[in-house]
Formats: sequence, C-alpha cells, structure tokens
Amino acid sequence: MNKEVKFVMSDGLVIRGSLEGNLDSDNLVVMLHSGGYDRHEQGIKEAKKNPETGKTEKVFYNPQGNYDYLTTMLKDDYCVLRIDQRNHGKSGKNVDVQKLDEKLNEFNLSESEKQEIVKALHERDNKKISELATSDDLNMLLHRPPLKDMSFVEMSKDLEEVMKQLPEVVGKSFNSVDYVGTCMGTVVLGLYLENEKNRENVNSITLFSPLYTFDYSFTNTPEDAGLLAKKKQVIESGKQFRLGNAVEGKSTYDEVARFSDEFIENLKNLDIPTYCIQGTSDVLVPEQEQLKLFTEVIKNRLGKGLSEVYYAEIEGVHCLYDSLYPSLVEVSDFINANHQAQKTI
Repeated sequence: MNKEVKFVMSDGLVIRGSLEGNLDSDNLVVMLHSGGYDRHEQGIKEAKKNPETGKTEKVFYNPQGNYDYLTTMLKDDYCVLRIDQRNHGKSGKNVDVQKLDEKLNEFNLSESEKQEIVKALHERDNKKISELATSDDLNMLLHRPPLKDMSFVEMSKDLEEVMKQLPEVVGKSFNSVDYVGTCMGTVVLGLYLENEKNRENVNSITLFSPLYTFDYSFTNTPEDAGLLAKKKQVIESGKQFRLGNAVEGKSTYDEVARFSDEFIENLKNLDIPTYCIQGTSDVLVPEQEQLKLFTEVIKNRLGKGLSEVYYAEIEGVHCLYDSLYPSLVEVSDFINANHQAQKTI
C-alpha cells in the first residue's frame, strides 16, 4: 500500500512523503535521501545535453532508486516512511523570504500578493505559482527564486517536526523505528539523534556513504578533491553552489564548522546499532577517509561497551547507486537481525 502524506513545518514549508509497505505494522523504517535527489534515492549515472533539443537528458544507474528497492524488500514486515527533504522532490522550496521580498518590490505587488507567492513556493504549488506569474519576468523569478543556503540543522528540525506529527497523520504510534540515511541524509539523521528524546524506540541506523568526513569534505578540502574542491572555490567566492536541488553556501560551511567536532563525539558515544556501508570507488567520500573515521568510532564504542558499529566496504560509487546487491540485502538483513535481537531480550 502507498499513501501520500504531508507535514507542515513551523515556517510554513510543506514536507511531502509517502507511507508504504505494511501500514498495519508497529515497526517503522524512515529513509532520508542524499542532497540533490528525492525520496526515491535514484542516482544519476550521467547527464548530457541533447544537441537537437538543448535539454539535459539524465541516465540513471537503475530504473528505480535505491530506496524503492529497499522498500520493496521490507514492505511485508515494516511500515516505511520516505520524505522529500526541503527544497527536494515534491516538498516546498527553501525560499530566502527576505531576498525574494526585495525582488518582488520591483513588481509593485501588494503585501497579500507577496504572502500568497511565498505560501505557494513553500507548498511547491506549481499550479498556483503559474497563476501568480502574471508576466514573463515574474514567472522567471518564481520558477527560480532566491533560496536559502542549505542547513543540516534546519533539516534535522524538519525531521523532528515530521516525527512529532506522524502519529496524527498516520493515526497510530510505532513501537520501534529504524532509520536509513544516505550522504546528506546521514548528517540530518546524526543531528536529529543528538537529542536523547529522539533516540527513544530507535532500533538501528543505517548509513550509506555518510558525509561525516567533515574535515575532508568541508573545512580542509584538498585542492585535488575534484567536485568538492570546485564547490569550495565557488562558495569562497561568495556564490552558492547548486547540485540539483542541493544549494550550499557560506552559511552551510560555517554551520558544519560549528557542529563537526561535537557531531563526531556524539557518533562515537551513540548507543544504537549502526551500520555504515561505503563504496570503494567513492570520489566524494574516499574510502580511506571513511575507514579512518569509523575505525575510531568502532574503537570508542567497543571500549565503552556501547552498541556495535558494523562497517562494510563494497565495490561501488558514492551512495552505491551501481551496487544495489549485495548492499541492499545486507541492509535489510541488518534491520531484521536487530529486530530479532530485540525480541530475544
């Protein structure tokens, strides 16, 4: 069964998602996608501009996304919640309201008209946006409005609001929750779990290519780090870097610098069974950087008698888009094994 759901955040932005699988189950699996993608977690193998049409044509690794396949594997025993994080998929646009307001002043709009525009963007109501675009220039602005720099902290607060609203939306509570995150989604999840209240009934967490290598990926990115180095140069020049719907800027980097040390310490001391699965051909998060980090995490958890961290490397690219199996089999086995372990306690 598949049920579309929506959650309204405190700033009015709408987060959309889907409930799938066994909706009668008391066990929930929540999936958080990577930056630039959506709830399907479908990796792009290549994107080329068609010389005849001028349009960019995307070629995906698989007909469906990683999360589509994983949901299918879990659907008989679990209720699965997949959401599009803000500014991704069908969720609302992460509008910089102040900058948008300044640009809207050029069109002599009333305050009520401006508010209507912001509301339509926050809800990603494309039909309403088209109705409000009364000129070509305004249409261009509304279809590419100024966006806020991506904030992992803000998205973790979205997750808190989603989980608080979920019982009312679904009409029930769940006895256990397993979280699955990919790249950006793993950072959102880690920040969310810093709050002890959010750890209640958490059965396990699975991390695909976690973006926890903050020193390498953000603060001290080497010059030969390819896309990461290019992104850093763009941001240091005062611009935003956009990769799909992921929009990073200076405040994104400043935020990571503020929380990175505390984040890693919390990860080391988190008492929840954790599975990190890393691709050996990952150019964004190199396996040697990930291994170095998780060796320390494993050592610390073992020394303190905390829940185990399982670390696996599988031949594949970032987020393992080209390596569905055995990676998804291992993840479903990990989630099931932790539920079996809970039953025997």
